[in-house]
Amino acid sequence: MNESDRPKFNRRRFPRAKAPVLYCPIKVLSPRRRIHDISPGGVRIYSDEQLRKDAQLEIELFLPNGQRMLATARVVWINKLPPHEDARFDVGLEFISLPANATQELKYVLDYESPEE
Repeated sequence: MNESDRPKFNRRRFPRAKAPVLYCPIKVLSPRRRIHDISPGGVRIYSDEQLRKDAQLEIELFLPNGQRMLATARVVWINKLPPHEDARFDVGLEFISLPANATQELKYVLDYESPEE
């Protein structure tokens, strides 16, 4: 069996969506950047900072309905991007702490955006 014959499994626990959500690290002077995909379990971002796997970050999310929320996330993976990209690193973050209303607000975003394949 070669690589193309193997079944592909989605290990994600939550559906992902591309959504007009921005983020900004807290305590770092940085412009708001677009999130590449989001789910109730985490986000995929681009970063110029080389983060450590398992490092914790505090970020602020800016949702399309005007809501802002603070989140604590853990770096799950990090990949270096080619030189022509918008940032130096592609980063997967898992939420470890969200405000009480976060599930409701993220559900609003996900309900109005198309899931990622």
